[in-house]
Amino acid sequence: MNLSALIQSELQAIQTERLTEWFLHKSHERREYQRMLEDFKAIIIMQQAGFHEQADARFEQWKTLPMPAEVYRYRLAIAAKAGGKRLAQKRFASFPVTVQNHPQLKDWKRFLKMNPWWIGGIVAVACVGLIWTQLDSEPATPVATKQTEVEQQLAALQSEVEQLKEKNEQLASEQEKAKAVKPETKETKPKTDTEPKRSAKESLEQAVAAVQDKDYKEADRLLTGSVLTDQGTAGMARFYKLIAAGKLKKTTQADYLAYREDFPKSGYMSDVLWMQAVYEQKYKKGDYRATLQELAKQPDNEWSYAAKAILSGKSTLGN
Repeated sequence: MNLSALIQSELQAIQTERLTEWFLHKSHERREYQRMLEDFKAIIIMQQAGFHEQADARFEQWKTLPMPAEVYRYRLAIAAKAGGKRLAQKRFASFPVTVQNHPQLKDWKRFLKMNPWWIGGIVAVACVGLIWTQLDSEPATPVATKQTEVEQQLAALQSEVEQLKEKNEQLASEQEKAKAVKPETKETKPKTDTEPKRSAKESLEQAVAAVQDKDYKEADRLLTGSVLTDQGTAGMARFYKLIAAGKLKKTTQADYLAYREDFPKSGYMSDVLWMQAVYEQKYKKGDYRATLQELAKQPDNEWSYAAKAILSGKSTLGN
């Protein structure tokens, strides 16, 4: 099995819905898991949208707490997507020894085959891992301060903005090239009504898959009609519509405002406010600082921390 096959196998096998429910249950027992729950939801969205570097960076900000082995498998798959085998080796070496030797990670352990350069890292982590007798044991108190966490989050967010900018520029370049080489003489068959009708749920699932494959044009095409109005799909569909349309540079400030008005209790609200602020700053539309002030009022997460840091002058939104 090669690396691509292993990654694909893990992403298909791991049930993110079940893990989300696990974090929700644990958040009622320990306050630290509440932050992880919000992060994990964002990580799933980023992984599905193809932003693997940002998803991996968000995992790096987590505290060392007991978690199911599936979380570590999911993290390795994302790391391998983001930086190949070398980054996956680095992440594996940072895991506690009990996690490295867990039966569910044996395929990763066999494939990565840690070389001598990583031994030092493994030994260092082993010292930390002595407190891990099993995945459900109590962790040691983390040493990182709140300020350190905020600085790490801001660094990841700045990297994310740069990545998004590069991807948008690359997409625009590819579209221009496609227009240049499009044959003029090729006959286009007229569209017929033979395309099978899809339910709103099926359209949403196909659109999410298209975003994951970075086929934003197809996702934008699928996210129309009933999928945007059906009560069971509207909230998630409108959010993915913002992602796909944003990649195609088809969003306006009104799109973000409409989403916030229609879904005031959405779990994606912080993400939408951040996207709106970036849009307003980039295109000089509206007052992005007012949007950041709204974001700063959201429950504590990396977006609200970043908004507060920008408003206090400790950081800048960037391009």
